[in-house]
Amino acid sequence: MTGSAFTLDSMAGKTNVPLGIVIGLVTGWLATMAVSYSGSRLLRRTMTYSNDLTSSLPWVVLILAVAAGLGLLLSIRAIAGGALLGAGLLMTVVSLAIQVLPMRQAFDLTKVFEVPGTRYQGYIAWDGSVLFIGVILLVLGIARVTSDARSLRSNRQDSLPYGQYPAQYPPQQQPPQHPGQTFPG
Repeated sequence: MTGSAFTLDSMAGKTNVPLGIVIGLVTGWLATMAVSYSGSRLLRRTMTYSNDLTSSLPWVVLILAVAAGLGLLLSIRAIAGGALLGAGLLMTVVSLAIQVLPMRQAFDLTKVFEVPGTRYQGYIAWDGSVLFIGVILLVLGIARVTSDARSLRSNRQDSLPYGQYPAQYPPQQQPPQHPGQTFPG
C-alpha cells in the first residue's frame, strides 16, 4: 500500500502478549486434544499389527495439519510470544500435574483433552511428551516476549535524533560544523 500509514515496519514493534496468551491456551488445548485423539487411533494400528494404511493415513494427515496450522499461527509476530507462552504454559502445567497427581485425579484431568463423544482421553500426556514440548514452547515464549520488549524499547530510542535522549528537547541553535562556518540566526 503506497502512501498508507500501515506498513510492515510499523507493525514490527507492536505485540499483543495478552491476546497471544489467550490464543495460545485455546490452540494448545485444541492441538493437544487433536493429536492425542489421532495418536490413540494410530496406536490401535500398532497394537493390532495392521498393515492397512488407509485407516491410519487420515490420522497422520490430521497431525500434520495441526502442526502446520499451529506453526503458521506461531509465526504471526504480533501474537507469537504470547501464543508460545500460553500453549507452553497449558501443556507444561497440565502434563506436570498428570505426572505428580494421584492416579484418580490425573485420570480425571486427562478428560480435559477428551474429544466429546469418545473414550480417548489425553493419552499423550501420560508419557511425558506433552511435558517435553510444553517446556520447549514455554522457554521459547519467554525468550520471544523479552526479545520483543527489548526491540520495542530499542526502536523507541532509535526513533529519536542522534545523541538525544527522551528527556531532552531539541537545541535552539546548532554550533558551526566546520571551521569558519557561521550559523544564521
